[in-house]
Amino acid sequence: MHKITIFFYLPLPGQDFNSGWQKFMGLAEKMPGLRRETVSEISELVFGSQGHQFIKIHEFYFDSRQSLNAALQSPEGQAAGDWLHVFTRKRFSMLVAEHKEALPEEFVR
Repeated sequence: MHKITIFFYLPLPGQDFNSGWQKFMGLAEKMPGLRRETVSEISELVFGSQGHQFIKIHEFYFDSRQSLNAALQSPEGQAAGDWLHVFTRKRFSMLVAEHKEALPEEFVR
């Protein structure tokens, strides 16, 4: 499984982040091949650089890197990406990663 992870920075004063983000979700959720989506609201920075303060993490999961690439290149992915740049004023970081999970019975003890 592969995922896109977006880290959203604190909005600028006067920026209507919530309505922009809602529109972004509506666009992004139409991407072909999207299998799962998670959203995390940041409550505290425990350790790390103070240079970027994040308010939200949004993740989109796909079966493979190929399906992720196809989603990004689709008209729906392009529309979501275009709007992401507009409503955030480019105040985000985006990563692509291979996603792996382990269940407790798989943990090394």
